[in-house]
Amino acid sequence: MPRYLSTEQVNRLIAAGDGDAGARRPDRAIVLLLVRLGLRAGDAAQLRLTEIEWQTGSLRKSRYEVRLPLPQDVEDATAAYRDCRPSTRRNDVLFLRRIARCRPFRRGDGICRW
Repeated sequence: MPRYLSTEQVNRLIAAGDGDAGARRPDRAIVLLLVRLGLRAGDAAQLRLTEIEWQTGSLRKSRYEVRLPLPQDVEDATAAYRDCRPSTRRNDVLFLRRIARCRPFRRGDGICRW
């Protein structure tokens, strides 16, 4: 759990991403990755499709040579976003900006300031 948020606040934050609206899918997936797996914002922003092992339900962080089990809600949220994610041939970064010219997040884009 984040030190600065109560359990109730974290639950409300997760609930805010509920729903089928396309804009909420990446938000929910990112929040769950941060809260459930303890990823840093920068790690979530740079997460690559190849680091998620869908068959085994795990996340492989090659930078640290660590495998993290994906809780079912995290896997479901991440898969829901992946399925509606803008396609791009140039990179395999999972989370892309939603504004024109879809590209990976960079420092200062918003996600890295959490």
